[in-house]
Amino acid sequence: MDEIVKILLVVLLSSVKFIAGPPFAYYDNQYDFSFLETNIYCITGGMLGVLLFSFFSEQIDKFWHWLKPKVLKLIERFLKKEVKPAPKKVFTKRNRMIVTVWMKYGALGIAFLTPVLLSIPIGTIIANYLVKDKKTIYWFMFMAITFWSVVMTGMFELFHVVTIEDLQKQILK
Repeated sequence: MDEIVKILLVVLLSSVKFIAGPPFAYYDNQYDFSFLETNIYCITGGMLGVLLFSFFSEQIDKFWHWLKPKVLKLIERFLKKEVKPAPKKVFTKRNRMIVTVWMKYGALGIAFLTPVLLSIPIGTIIANYLVKDKKTIYWFMFMAITFWSVVMTGMFELFHVVTIEDLQKQILK
């Protein structure tokens, strides 16, 4: 039963914050997942996140635009003064990076950065706005998630470490 819970946690964690999935699989020594098992669980979780956030991206956007003014009003009531929303920044560092990657590398570039920099939800929602063909999104995300899963799991296996800090120490030696 404990192993099923651990598998579910790796899958769920990988579906939202992919970069934390492989380290979590190696965090506890009593669960000794093989290289293949770790990759299967992380890729499954990552693709589950892509499918869910791709399917619900429009609803998430609508919900966010509905929720934001209500939260601001709640804050105003709590603080008993008017809170004006900050002007929306169009050109943040993150937005510039996304536009640059999109212009140079297209959907494949966004998919490549999603697992490690953008996170599955944000990268999938961005890809859904920029690419109309869902099959292209799923295929590119699958390739990127598989690549990063193999690389990260390979690093943990190669250096025989259980945390990212240990991995950093081993690499910097």
